[in-house]
Amino acid sequence: MRDAGERAIMPRWRALVGDDVRSKATRDDPDDVVTVADLEAEQIITAGLLDLLPGVPVIGEEAVAADPSMLDTLSDLPAYWLVDPIDGTRNFVEGSPDFGVMVALVESGSVSASWIWLPVRDVVATATRGGGTFVDGARVDVRRDLVREVGALRGWIARTYLPSDVAAMLGPAVEVTFAQRPPRSAAVGYVSLLEGTTDVALFWRTHPWDHAAGSLLVEEAGGTARRLDGSAYRPGTVGEGLLAVRDERSWSALRAVAFGDAEV
Repeated sequence: MRDAGERAIMPRWRALVGDDVRSKATRDDPDDVVTVADLEAEQIITAGLLDLLPGVPVIGEEAVAADPSMLDTLSDLPAYWLVDPIDGTRNFVEGSPDFGVMVALVESGSVSASWIWLPVRDVVATATRGGGTFVDGARVDVRRDLVREVGALRGWIARTYLPSDVAAMLGPAVEVTFAQRPPRSAAVGYVSLLEGTTDVALFWRTHPWDHAAGSLLVEEAGGTARRLDGSAYRPGTVGEGLLAVRDERSWSALRAVAFGDAEV
């Protein structure tokens, strides 16, 4: 990841020119873009992961953009890597520091290890299933934090892809509890949950490369990331809606703050 950052990402941050930025319009995101940094970083990371675990396929965001059928194989694979070479590409293009690099290893359908690196801040978050979460080498355990009332918890909703009918279900309390500005980067969002600057985040679109790494990081720190029906997030399954909460004990209450008893 650092190799990709040094060779492909950071030399182009705030230095993109001409055809370095291209349209990657899709049906669910007609304004999506990709940069030469995304493409080159994914190639570098993919090569490194294939050397690390020969025979374990790498599923990268940009590779899937070129061949969406790659997602159809996930449920059949005993193990695979997920890569988001630049999460928050729009921020990267605009010169914002709010972007990150994400890698996750999935085994038997569950995330077994994950990494998020925020290049500008040089913050690294890592987790292994059953082994805990660490940010810059220091273990993170939110269960050591003081328990706060649910009404005092704060977070945000990623509204860009939220359907109008789902948005209409949101209760009035979301204007207080979910009043923070979304970072437009899942990588940044998950690190903010680990650091405690955010308590809760609600996503709608849940591409596996966006959430596999972060979901394990939050879970191993004592939080949780679940589908809105309360089921566990698994990167190889189809679905929308994900509520990530810093403290697992608050998940149900925060889900009720957002939607009450409504089925979403």
